[in-house]
This record gives sequence, C-alpha cells and structure tokens, in this order.
Amino acid sequence: MQICFRLKYESEHYQPIPASSGDCGIEGFTKTGKVFQCYCPDNNITSTALYEKQRDKITRDLGKLSVYVDRLGRFLNGVKIKEWIFVTPEYRMNDLILHCNNKKKELLDSNLNIIDPSFQVLIHDIDNFIAQIPIALNSNAQKLTIGPDITPVSAIITWREQEIDLVGNAIRKHNKRFSDNPPNLEDKVNQLTEATIKSYFDRESILRRWQNLHPQDYDRYLTLISQIEEEVTELCMFPTQNNNQLYLSFRTLVKERLKDNFAYLDETTITTLMNGAIADWLLRCPLDFE
Repeated sequence: MQICFRLKYESEHYQPIPASSGDCGIEGFTKTGKVFQCYCPDNNITSTALYEKQRDKITRDLGKLSVYVDRLGRFLNGVKIKEWIFVTPEYRMNDLILHCNNKKKELLDSNLNIIDPSFQVLIHDIDNFIAQIPIALNSNAQKLTIGPDITPVSAIITWREQEIDLVGNAIRKHNKRFSDNPPNLEDKVNQLTEATIKSYFDRESILRRWQNLHPQDYDRYLTLISQIEEEVTELCMFPTQNNNQLYLSFRTLVKERLKDNFAYLDETTITTLMNGAIADWLLRCPLDFE
C-alpha cells in the first residue's frame, strides 16, 4: 500500500511514516491534508465480525490523534488533517460509514489543533487503488488475492429454485463420476452439487471485482476460458473408462493455464477461479460424460 500511496498521491507530496512505536497510528500523510491508516482483517469472517473489527480499529486509531496530538503536529509541520482515510480490502456493512461520521463529529468537537474544520473520516477499499495495485504487486513480486463475497444462503436457495435445469445437470454429471454404486451415493452427489453451486457464486463474485481492478486481464480471462471450454467440449465427445479421472484432468488443465497466464494471482484466487469455471461447465453442458 505504501507503493500505491506514493503512486497515487505523488503530486500531493505523500510522506510515509515507517511503522514503529512512534508512528502515532498512521501509515503516512500528504501535504494536502490526507492521513492514511491501513487495516487488513482475517479472511473468511462474517460480515458482522468484519464490521466489528473494522469499527473497533477505526475507534482505536482515531483515538490516537488525541493521544499523540503533539507528536503528530511535529510530523505534519503545519498541515491540518482534512481527511483521515481508513484503507481496507473491503467493507460490507454501511453501518461502518455511519460510525465514521460519528467519529468525525467527535474529533471536530475535540478542537484538536491538527484537525481542519472540513475534517472527514473516509473508507477506501481495493477499488480505490485499481490503477496502482497491479504496479505495486509487480514491483514487489507479490501475488494478488481476490476473495469472493459471502453469498447469503437465501440467494443460493432462490437461485436453485429458479435454475432447476442447471442444478439437474450438475446432479446428473456428478452421479456419472462414480463408476460403481457406493454407499450414500445420493448424499455424496448432493454434497458435490452444493459445492458446485457455491463455486459458481464465488467465481462470479471474484470476476466482478477483478473486472474493476484489472479490466484488460478480466477480458483475457474470458477469452482463455472460452478457448479451454472448446477443448473440454471436444474431449467430452469421446468415451472414457473413468469419468472422474477425466473430470480431474480438466481441473488440472484449467489451473495450469490460469497460472501460466495470470502469475500475479495467488494460489487461493487461482483455485477459486478454476473451481468456478468447472462449476459453470457442469451447470451448463460443455463438461459432460458419454
């Protein structure tokens, strides 16, 4: 994020504050009055838990403006804070905006000499740094994680009721993956089908975010998957002795192609995109078994 800040706010003379016991709870500031604080919570937590963690982090770090007002004043050297910007990968509840507004009022009422009368508390997520993140990742040889949103159970239930034919396709194909008649076959097929639907939703969520973050690579992804789909459709025309092995070979094929073409995406994101592509083919009919 320091690289992103330098790139985006170069014209505003961004000044980083190295992390240390005396950083006063900020990552850096601009000479135009923007102050930044980053927070990256754990993955795979509920929307409520995410909100609570982000709310508490904002409260704690805004409180440091009062605690370290003198030291911050020496850092800022006459610059008044107009925007305190909370930088986090995502936020899911609009109550966080209301919390920021309440904290803004508290800070303005405190009459700190480092706070400008126009002071705002803002939230910036990954979409605020669409242009800078790929450059920053490439410069550090890091990989990008794009996580899916948590899809409400009600949305999945509604989708299943509306897309009966697609769900039926997945059930039929998962049945064909079993060469014999194992115990609890129906339960196993249902579990596989549920996982397929979840993978489909997860990929759609990631693709929406990726399209905003890196539209050119999003388009490249669609072209690549379309080409692989043609290969898969042809391979499925021929009988095989083991449907599950053929299915697993498609997973390997997609994953390797994605890694080759999008090396900056991390393993988790690649796997989710691969699972989603396979799920889409199962729900429709590019991937089928003779």
